[in-house]
Amino acid sequence: MSQSNTWLFGHHAVKAALKSARRKTFEILATKQHEDEYKDLAKTAGLKLQIVDRQRLDKMTQQPHQGVALKVGNLPQVNVKDLYDADLLLMLDQVTDPHNVGACLRSANAFGCKGVIVPTAHSSKDSPIIAKASAGAFEDTPLVAVANLAQTLENLKKEGFWVVGLDGYANQTLDSVDMGGKIIIVMGSEGDGLRDLIKKKCDFLAKLPMQGSVESLNVSVAAGISLYEARRPKK
Repeated sequence: MSQSNTWLFGHHAVKAALKSARRKTFEILATKQHEDEYKDLAKTAGLKLQIVDRQRLDKMTQQPHQGVALKVGNLPQVNVKDLYDADLLLMLDQVTDPHNVGACLRSANAFGCKGVIVPTAHSSKDSPIIAKASAGAFEDTPLVAVANLAQTLENLKKEGFWVVGLDGYANQTLDSVDMGGKIIIVMGSEGDGLRDLIKKKCDFLAKLPMQGSVESLNVSVAAGISLYEARRPKK
C-alpha cells in the first residue's frame, strides 16, 4: 500500500522500520544530537548515518520530525484473505484523518489485531503521518485497503466472523454484546459515523456508555476502548 521511497519521520516510526526489516531502507538522516542514538541501528541496517542540520529536516516535512528521517520502500502487500485466520480485526469506514488512522493502528497492534481494513477511496492510507501517529505499529500491523467494504464484510462473515459496528444511536452498549469468537469491530468516519450500507452488514450495533456531557469520542479513542472490550476476559 505504501508509495516507493517514502520518508518516515520521528523516533518510533524510524526505529520500528529499521528493526522490523519488512521493507527496504535507503537513507537515514539525523541531527548531531541523535548521532549516538542511531549510528548502530543504521549500521545494522546496512546504512551510513548522515548527519544533517535541523533546517534540512524542517524543509522535508510539515510534521514534527524529532531530528531523524528514514527513506523506505514499500511494505509487503497484504490481502484480506491473509486475515481470515485472525480472531480480531478492525475496520475503518471512511476515516480520513491520518492521525486518527495511525492512532487506530497503534491500538490495533496493542490488542492483537492482525490487520486494519480501510476502503480504497475516501480514507487515509500509507503516509509518514500515519507511520508516526502509530508509534511504530504501522510496520507490524497491516493497513489493508479494499474496493468494497460491504462485500468484504460479507466475505469475512462467510469465514466465521461476527461484525460489531459502533453507533452512538444503538440500543445496546458494547459491554452487552457477546464478543466471543472471531470479531470485526467497525468504526465510522469522524463526522458522519457508519454509513447505512455498512450498518446493514453488521450483526450487532452497539454504543459506548457515555456518562458525561460530551456526546462522542474521537474515533481512535473509541476504537481503543472497543478493542479492549473485545479482549477483556469475560466472567
